[in-house]
Amino acid sequence: MNAETVRTQLKSLNLTTAARELDEVLARNRSAASLDWVSELLEREIDTRRERALQRRIAQAEFPELKTLEAFNWAFNPKIDRTKIEELAGLDFVRQRRIALFLGHAGTGKTHLGLAIGLQAVREGLKVYCASLKKLIQEIKMARAKQHLDALFRKILSAQLWIIDDWCVVSIEREVAEEIFDLLDRRKLSSAMILTSNRDVEEWGAVFADPILANAAIDRMFEQAEIVVFQGKSYRLKDRIVLPSLQPDGKLGQEREPKARRGRA
Repeated sequence: MNAETVRTQLKSLNLTTAARELDEVLARNRSAASLDWVSELLEREIDTRRERALQRRIAQAEFPELKTLEAFNWAFNPKIDRTKIEELAGLDFVRQRRIALFLGHAGTGKTHLGLAIGLQAVREGLKVYCASLKKLIQEIKMARAKQHLDALFRKILSAQLWIIDDWCVVSIEREVAEEIFDLLDRRKLSSAMILTSNRDVEEWGAVFADPILANAAIDRMFEQAEIVVFQGKSYRLKDRIVLPSLQPDGKLGQEREPKARRGRA
């Protein structure tokens, strides 16, 4: 093990004095200059710190679940653009502070893949903010009531990637809509975003109390956006019991799947 490797490890641990004076110490202790055990010890410290930092970022992101690309069943919905998802997982769009819109039917994998990309970002040392639209609205209302809105905005804007799930699943009051618009307007200077929605884009304006604000917010969404459309059957319903249909004569007919309810993808 050479001294340069140990010096690099010391610097990664912010032990700058030890790194700077390593050569002098080695020169005075040349007879006991084997560095293998020192390097192994430092590497264990580096690994522990790296794991602790990863766990902190996961906790700060507040993921509702930990999802991975490896765990996703691509065969179930072959219409999903796997190439585009894997390209987004490379995180170039995060570094470029762009938006990825996951649009389509409920249960088709939007949330799973959005969370998986978020976990990938955390693993690469990036800070992530994750919330459903309903949770974001609640956080804004609570922060306004406690006069902590600036602190909430600092928290959100400090993240390099936002994941906003279930966009437009609930209506947004005017006061909250103004704060969300402010966030979206400031996002492009600091953060990328993944936004999922199972509502048609034509319906988005209806959830805002102010149509002018709605149009402005939608414009912010689609500015330089990567759009992935999700089609196919509901992944969440794939293991549900398939119920037989009842014929007019009272006899059981062919099996039918229960209708998917609107909800998070």
